[in-house]
Amino acid sequence: MLLAKIGYLRRGGVAPVLSKTPESGEETTPSPSAPGSAKSRRSRTVPTMATGVAAAMAFSLAACGSGSDAGSASSAASGKGANVAAAKKAIEPYSGHAAAFPVTQPLSKPLPPGTKFAFLQCGTAACGLTAKLLKPAVKEIGGSLTTVSAGTTAQSMQAAVSSVLSLKPAAVVLSGIDPNVFGGGLKKLTKAGIKVVTISVARDTAPYGITFNYIGLQMTQTAGRAMADWVIANKGSKADVVFYGVPGIDFSSKQQQAFEQELRKNCPGCKVRAVHIDVATLGTTSARTVVTDLQSHPRTNVAVFASAEVAHGLPAAMKAAGLSVTTLGYAPQSGALQDIKDGGMTAGLAADFPISVWTAVDASARLIEGDKPTAAEQAGEVPIQLLEQKDITFDPSRGWSAYPDYQQRFAKLWHPAG
Repeated sequence: MLLAKIGYLRRGGVAPVLSKTPESGEETTPSPSAPGSAKSRRSRTVPTMATGVAAAMAFSLAACGSGSDAGSASSAASGKGANVAAAKKAIEPYSGHAAAFPVTQPLSKPLPPGTKFAFLQCGTAACGLTAKLLKPAVKEIGGSLTTVSAGTTAQSMQAAVSSVLSLKPAAVVLSGIDPNVFGGGLKKLTKAGIKVVTISVARDTAPYGITFNYIGLQMTQTAGRAMADWVIANKGSKADVVFYGVPGIDFSSKQQQAFEQELRKNCPGCKVRAVHIDVATLGTTSARTVVTDLQSHPRTNVAVFASAEVAHGLPAAMKAAGLSVTTLGYAPQSGALQDIKDGGMTAGLAADFPISVWTAVDASARLIEGDKPTAAEQAGEVPIQLLEQKDITFDPSRGWSAYPDYQQRFAKLWHPAG
């Protein structure tokens, strides 16, 4: 999913400000209080995908992160053996190919030219990547985009909501931020007639005034189960697993729960424990934390990451420490994909980040026009695929997408007459 360093954000760093470009109609407004089918289809490169992190869909920052290192430990239910056959069957839909393209239904009518979109950009690298992917998507659909820096604190995020309210956009998009940090701000947006669309929030979003959430709890649980079954398929009952969660990322805890439940279901004799990683250490000291933990638990033979961003720099750190552990991370981006290709990381469960962002724009447009998001959007469907070394046949620096022609596909849906 580690590529950009975000530790400085917790120390008061300011997210980069983007400049307006005439061809896209995009501009960036700082927060007023901020200091600054496809079973045969193979994965291929994405020409427009910028280097960054997804945490999955992303990919995102809550108001506060939990302390790192010492986490909770638990053992699987009593009993021996592993249902390897069941685990292999469970991961078949994500092995060697990705799921079908999530949107096939054209808009009922083209969106009015110049329709205003706003993006609340948090301080993580994933949010930065989302902003870069939103720009061409909004341009293609005929709208204009304003990106508002939301920072990393509840105060800065609430101020950002006030800034968005004054812009009076037709829709506002936010990615993975814990909606609690906005107080009642999101409800103010919906009361003003603004469609609030979130990406990858793993909870019931209705109480917060969110109009629509794409990639919610269902997708989070699917990812957790798929990673657990991959572990069982590769290690059987010998698996002794550590799950490195990031409480500061909204979906992390639910993903961990699904992982542990699936592991107990198909491998009651497997062992699993959990360690919390502080979101502020991603890309800086998280790899050091992992190595220290693995040295303290020499029997651990599998490390799973709620976000592949935790493992930034880990292959070199493990090699220096003389460690050899099977590794699996969620939503790997270019750095982690390169590690998989080089053999420094064993595998990743990749989520199609470009398609998820463009699908959020599609759902926003349907809501603006008074329609409902498609059934696939409501189900949170997005292409995912388990990638091992043999699967990295593309340029890792360009990221991963199951459908490199996704822009052309969406263009046909958004401009059905042309």
